[in-house]
Amino acid sequence: MSPLQSWVRVSIAAASIITIALLAAACSYPHTTRTGAVHDIRVIEGPDPTDLVVNPNDEVRWINGRTLPITLDLVDFTSGNLSCERGFSNIFGMVKESTTIKPNESVSACFTQPGFARYNLRMMSALPGGKVIVPGVVRIGK
Repeated sequence: MSPLQSWVRVSIAAASIITIALLAAACSYPHTTRTGAVHDIRVIEGPDPTDLVVNPNDEVRWINGRTLPITLDLVDFTSGNLSCERGFSNIFGMVKESTTIKPNESVSACFTQPGFARYNLRMMSALPGGKVIVPGVVRIGK
């Protein structure tokens, strides 16, 4: 077998494995069951509003209105509590609990279970220490 034939076989095998992994990740994610309602949390000095009430499967969108990126950390996060998300998954489709939002961009999530979705915003600041952490909460009702 020539080196070219070996390389082609390895390339095909690698592409097959990657395709299977991506399909498995996509199939394991919950189906979208959004209600169509979208609630915005605008972040400039802090989240506005800091305490938001939504229904299960409503979309919550965090919008960065600052000139610098911010980091959004979901506290006590479980990926099974999401029916949709944008900006929280990595290149393999795995949902992560923290994401960076660039200036004038947004991320969103739809929470399925009634309860609380607590989050922290990590923002650059002129205050001593250079960063400020601001908490917020999304109350998911019935």
